Amino acid sequence: MDDKQFQVIINGQLAEGADLDQTRQNIARLFKATIEAVAPMFSGKRISVKKNLDQATAKKYQQLIIKAGLKAGVAPMSNAAAATETAAVKSQSAGLADATIAAVGCTMDDRPPPPEANIDTSAYGIDEVGITLDETPPPDQPDIDISAFDIDEVGIILDETPPPNEPDIDISGISMKETGTDLTEYEPVPEATFDLDQLSMAEAGETLVEHTPVPPADIDTGKLEVSEP
Repeated sequence: MDDKQFQVIINGQLAEGADLDQTRQNIARLFKATIEAVAPMFSGKRISVKKNLDQATAKKYQQLIIKAGLKAGVAPMSNAAAATETAAVKSQSAGLADATIAAVGCTMDDRPPPPEANIDTSAYGIDEVGITLDETPPPDQPDIDISAFDIDEVGIILDETPPPNEPDIDISGISMKETGTDLTEYEPVPEATFDLDQLSMAEAGETLVEHTPVPPADIDTGKLEVSEP
């Protein structure tokens, strides 16, 4: 018997031709929830909206979600995930049935109380209310002479300096060429002429410069000695 379980997965992408606002309303109606409750389904994250379904039921939910306007897919659940989901559902349903109520006055927590903190406060004291703890004198007020300053009424022009004269620039000798005009006319450089009549080329491998051999150096090392290291 095939007991494999499946899940329906969405990633917030709209089906082709779907409108976002209309899809939100359709999904909220499909899951019988508010627009705010289904908002995470449009966040773009991969979400499993239905779990522990047989394949036929999972495909049915997939088609309903696609028809509502969201892309959806069907994926098999791993055995560990399916077992965890099933155990969680069973635990929730059986939680109240297995619960018991202790009698009035019973101690629910038998753990010993934590030890009292051993803090030495013998060096500290508390003054009476109203005692000034910090008697540092306040700093002196800054002595700033503002007798030379005054404040005019609103609207008074503070700076009556006349504006600078407009520059008198003569541009009568300047003209403007059309776009693309070459403003600088370069004179072509004449081709260089070289007299090569007195030059010749030797055959490949021929020695062009014949050096006079240098005789070996005649160095007298008879008086030199080498000491041992």
